[in-house]
Amino acid sequence: MREYQEKYIRNLKEIFALNAAPEQIPQDVEAFARERRERRAQARALAQENTELLRQELFPLLDDVVSASGEEIASLEDFAAHLVEGASQLDMVLSYYLHNALLVYARRWDRRDMLIRELYQTAMALFYVEESAVRVKQYPYRTKLAMLFGEAASYIKRYDEIEDQETRGYIHRSMANLALVYNQFTEEDGRRKLTAIRRSLRILNDPAYQEKSPDLPWDLYIYKSHQERTTVLGLLRAGIADPQMLGEVMESAGYVYERQRESSLARGAEVSLRWRYAYEAAQYHCGVRPLSYLLGWMESAYMDRDEGNYSDGGLYQNMFLPALYAVYLEENPEFQAKKKEVLSLMYRRISAYVRGMPDNLLSEHTMQRLLGCLQSFIEYPDGVQEKGFLLDLVVCRNLDVFVASRMTGEVARMLVDRALDTDPAYLLGALGCETAEALLARRDGLRRFAMEAGLLHNVGVFNFSNLLRRLGRSWLEEERELYQFHVDAGMDLLSRSPSTQPYVHAALGHHRGYDGKTGYPAGYDRSQDPCPAMTDLISAAAHLVRLLEDRVFLFNQPMTLDQALERVRAEAGTRLAPKAAELLWDLRPQLEAYLKDGELWAYQEAFLLLKGKCVWQGGS
Repeated sequence: MREYQEKYIRNLKEIFALNAAPEQIPQDVEAFARERRERRAQARALAQENTELLRQELFPLLDDVVSASGEEIASLEDFAAHLVEGASQLDMVLSYYLHNALLVYARRWDRRDMLIRELYQTAMALFYVEESAVRVKQYPYRTKLAMLFGEAASYIKRYDEIEDQETRGYIHRSMANLALVYNQFTEEDGRRKLTAIRRSLRILNDPAYQEKSPDLPWDLYIYKSHQERTTVLGLLRAGIADPQMLGEVMESAGYVYERQRESSLARGAEVSLRWRYAYEAAQYHCGVRPLSYLLGWMESAYMDRDEGNYSDGGLYQNMFLPALYAVYLEENPEFQAKKKEVLSLMYRRISAYVRGMPDNLLSEHTMQRLLGCLQSFIEYPDGVQEKGFLLDLVVCRNLDVFVASRMTGEVARMLVDRALDTDPAYLLGALGCETAEALLARRDGLRRFAMEAGLLHNVGVFNFSNLLRRLGRSWLEEERELYQFHVDAGMDLLSRSPSTQPYVHAALGHHRGYDGKTGYPAGYDRSQDPCPAMTDLISAAAHLVRLLEDRVFLFNQPMTLDQALERVRAEAGTRLAPKAAELLWDLRPQLEAYLKDGELWAYQEAFLLLKGKCVWQGGS
């Protein structure tokens, strides 16, 4: 690698370390908060340095990559590889940019082996870029993915002309990975996925191809294809199936299970629960077993869990298996009432499991498992509430996001008080109140709602927490596009349950401009919001907190309170509702007093939650 590339990698790793959660809950929270501010400043400086390195050294080369020397091309290939070391994915979007540039170079100079390799590498980089969006049911790059994998796979027609074994491997892998493009749980996508896998397996199992390329890992390719085919269980759970689909999923589930069983016997271990579930679920969907049997097996497998196991297998058993269990109950309402006590027990034990994690901290992977539980959450009127799960178990898990959300909630609460004192009619519709008198009578409830809306408005960000913690430069277009999906993710999560539905509009609308022309998403409609004024207040509070110190975009410089309020005044009528901007401006003395210790108080609350101590009872 070139010197600037090595420097960029070092900076990325240092930024990631600076953004990491503490290894244990600190005793001196004030000292921790002070150190956290210093770390953010250091990370911001490194991010700015990285941005300049790219602007001065890399992007000019990428703009004219077809003229690059062989040495420069080699350095780009090495740089791209180091950006995705193992599973670390230091900078996947930049890796995609590099592979895309190398693809342009290979196409221009007719480097066929390099072209096939870079078609595959570019597609895989883009697949991982899109991964966080797919988790929230957004698929911005699926067409380009299909084109990249498809072009590489098309070289199967010229297989005999290609002598390099590794290049042939990229052709097979691209054929198999066309199935990754079809991740929506729709009948059309399911059929396309199965068609791609069927075509790939036919060639992978063809002795003629195996004889032509004896050094390729054929068994591994076949095994991975069968694993991918079991993901169609998601369609079966949704009630979409036909005999061919059922047969192919059953075949693959059985194939993977037998391979797992053979491997487990050799190692003296149990079959991975994930693949045992796939096998049992396939039998149910194919009519071999009734649903009562599958639910009973899942209950038994869950009850055998190790409550102290926080490995990937432990997370699956303790958190993801209950999420799957809830999916079956949701799709089969006749079982919901019967299984209420079982599911409620699972939710209570998930809460205890999360509380018992070492140092009460969560990895990115663990966060995704917890979000998986919430995305299939079934809320019984007299049972565990999803809002409690979110407030007590999720919002405190990313300290920077929590602090910003908690401060947003406090500023929103101040705005509600100010509005009630000066113009209560502004909040008509909030909590169903249709008169000023009713609003004033419910002041405590409105204040609590504002605080909770502030805490929950950004909950969709947790789907992108890994992306946010690793970004060590100014954002690229793809990252901005991906990040915007966090409002849709928040809306989807909060809309599931009665206890969280009141906060949906704050989640969806807090980045949308008052003028309806700025911000995002275009889908937020003020006319459908029962109280757009409350959403305006949440939006204004969140905007002010970001201006004072942006904990997401490292390259945004913090503002003083006066600078931030001037910006608020300038954006009244466009980004912000005029009334909300006016109320913020009038709160300057209270804001100044709160901001002296507001961040510290937020950290203290986060650590209380991480220790399992509820801080929300009764509000304030």
